[in-house]
Amino acid sequence: MPRLYLLLVATTLNCSCESPVAPSQNRVMGREVLGTGFGEFIFIPAGEFVMGRHGGENPDERPEHAVKLPAFHIGRVPVTNSQFVRFLNSTRTAPAEFFLPQVDFLCPSISFIDGKWECRRGTGTSAVACQDWSMADKYCQWLSATSQQKCRLPTEAEWEYVGRGKDGRRFPWGNDEAKLTQRIWGWRGWTPSEPTSMPVGSFPDGASPEGVCDLIGYMDELCADWYDPGYYVYSPKHQPKGPNEPHSRFPNTKVARGGLERSYTSGSLVVRFFHDSEFFGILPSSYLPRGWSRSKASFRERPDLAYGRLGFRVVVEIPRSQEEQGDKPPLEDAGPGDRK
Repeated sequence: MPRLYLLLVATTLNCSCESPVAPSQNRVMGREVLGTGFGEFIFIPAGEFVMGRHGGENPDERPEHAVKLPAFHIGRVPVTNSQFVRFLNSTRTAPAEFFLPQVDFLCPSISFIDGKWECRRGTGTSAVACQDWSMADKYCQWLSATSQQKCRLPTEAEWEYVGRGKDGRRFPWGNDEAKLTQRIWGWRGWTPSEPTSMPVGSFPDGASPEGVCDLIGYMDELCADWYDPGYYVYSPKHQPKGPNEPHSRFPNTKVARGGLERSYTSGSLVVRFFHDSEFFGILPSSYLPRGWSRSKASFRERPDLAYGRLGFRVVVEIPRSQEEQGDKPPLEDAGPGDRK
């Protein structure tokens, strides 16, 4: 057995996934539309909004264009370590398929111990670093098969709609730049003076009006779309799903959204994964990095490129027959609840 693997296993002995999140009076409760343990989801009504920005600093953020989307549900928070461990064990994922450590190289959040996957004590409700796009996609496929509902990664348009809304907000919560430290986990670097994990939903003041949390300043979130720097020019108005195939110049590049305060720094190593972005990657898209880096990274550009802050959240599609009933949640428990 490789020495490195033994080291990673040793750091996670006697661990559990328990890590409760303290309640907040500002929290908007979602609904467990897929059943207990699969996470809370927020109903997003159908609507039209303006995506992109004419004055974006990067060409792939232009032009502004109208987008119309049907209703859907989206995870209130990113997928957590405990939820991902449930998937790994249910699918009997081999260690070789999910080996890279989570967030902290010497103390990973998830490890394979005595024939099963476990997450380190205190990290169960932290967002999972899913390793790569293909693992996130496999999670969604497993969730679909388990719940008998259509689950998938959000499209880039859906992600921006959730964060921007019909009113074109600059931030998920509005346009106010004040009190950012109370609204986002924005440290974004691997430093000994800051925690390497944080429970999802820890910043309810940074949620969207519907109650979707952690959209910016927490994890870089994967989308379903292939990356094309010119896609906004020919993107369809109704329910765009990204290019039909990879771009010739970026043959294995997927879109990631969520924002990045600065380059990742670990000791003397500086690696830039995304476009530079202003303010922590805050909306609109001119402040949001869209694709994988094309420079300063030694990794190949591919959907399974991995690093420690790559997370995702799930979209649950609403069947057309139910959607036609109107913009209200089609299930009794399928909409955002009251503030508690």
